[in-house]
Amino acid sequence: MEGAVQALEPVRAWLKTASEHVMEFVREKPVVSGVVGGAVALGFGYYMSLRPVYYDFNKICGQFNDKNLDVDPYFFDPSKFDWVPMVESNWKVIRQELEEYLDSQPLQPYFGGNLMSKKQCWRVLGLKFWGLNHSENQKHFPKTMAILNKVPGLSLVAFSQIEGGTAITPHHGDTNANIRCHMGLVVPGTLPEIGFQVGDQQKSWEEGKILMFCDAHRHTAFNNTDKTRIILQFDVIRPEFENQRTLISARVLASICTQKIMLHVLPCIRGHKIPLRAIYYTLIPFLFVPIITQIGSLWLFNFFLDNSSKKKDTKA
Repeated sequence: MEGAVQALEPVRAWLKTASEHVMEFVREKPVVSGVVGGAVALGFGYYMSLRPVYYDFNKICGQFNDKNLDVDPYFFDPSKFDWVPMVESNWKVIRQELEEYLDSQPLQPYFGGNLMSKKQCWRVLGLKFWGLNHSENQKHFPKTMAILNKVPGLSLVAFSQIEGGTAITPHHGDTNANIRCHMGLVVPGTLPEIGFQVGDQQKSWEEGKILMFCDAHRHTAFNNTDKTRIILQFDVIRPEFENQRTLISARVLASICTQKIMLHVLPCIRGHKIPLRAIYYTLIPFLFVPIITQIGSLWLFNFFLDNSSKKKDTKA
């Protein structure tokens, strides 16, 4: 704990200096300060009136309440989204682009090795991650991105592959503010051999069909066939949260970054909510910049997904 306090000393000093400057400004310009304070109060009041969003960060400082399935169902009905037929009708175009990519290079091992039943059995290729575009990867998939960019609230795009005879262990996702979508591209079977489970409900993937679920619930995937399964995975912000899209993306990225700091830089803060929250809430406003402007998005994309090792991989 002493190490964490020392590490946060520069932050404490900065906050003290900043508060002194604010107080000086208030004394010199009381009218302007009043107007600004009123605007901030109105903004805060509006924010507090919005429906609360669950974030992965709450796993450190709380838990997701997954009991209200009327609000956060395990699976969503694709027929209620008018853009679904447009994406599904282009599934072969998307698969063709992926096949052309795979002719020269493989997908990359997923960074969460603890989620795999077998080493490197889960492989992915990210094109968009919580508002951050991977411009280099997107160059290989112009038709795919042109199709998906027509989807309202798009926040994440990736291809996902799991080998036959393997599984992804049960886990929770980043937030309940998004709908995670899986569209089958190569599906070598149906339940009970291969499928996807959210809570206590199981469904099969189908080639060219979109499966939609709440990523915050505990979920798992399994492939007990002897062939590889490949899907297109993409996220859309739920309509009721669309006006918070940038904030949601920034908070999810801040959560991932905070956990990386806790695991690799300051392990002494694990379990201590005050320094964890301080880091988390400090990061959020800075992450608005790359999400809105895309400045530094490629570097951040690789940082968050540990893609720095991808060039070491060779085609299997």
